Amino acid sequence: MMTKQKGVTLIEMLIVVAIIGVISAIAYPSYQSYVLKGHRTQAMGDMVKIQLALEGDYAKTSGGYEAMPLVSEINNNDTCSFCDIDTSKYSLSISNASTNSYTIIAKPKFQANNDTCLINDLTLNQNSTGTPASCW
Repeated sequence: MMTKQKGVTLIEMLIVVAIIGVISAIAYPSYQSYVLKGHRTQAMGDMVKIQLALEGDYAKTSGGYEAMPLVSEINNNDTCSFCDIDTSKYSLSISNASTNSYTIIAKPKFQANNDTCLINDLTLNQNSTGTPASCW
């Protein structure tokens, strides 16, 4: 009488490993894409918060954007006190601040060659015009 052995053969184990490898190869790049979009969305949200603060202060004082404390805080500290941004992912700055205009810049601090929105810096100006337009 033959006894039936219980267990997993090497072939079955290799098939399972191959299936896990294929699933991982498909899922990981998609996961990375969503993480990058999440960081970009957070940076954009903080840029809009900065814009709202600048416009609110401008409406109160009407002394021009360049004299606002928020501009020097962001340019000197690379972040703002009320923002949620991860400073290891993006750095914030305000350039071209003058009496009637400004440009908020979010510069990525990491490389992501497969994300076209990270090739250039994200910008937002006083007219609520964000660039690159395809990323907004």
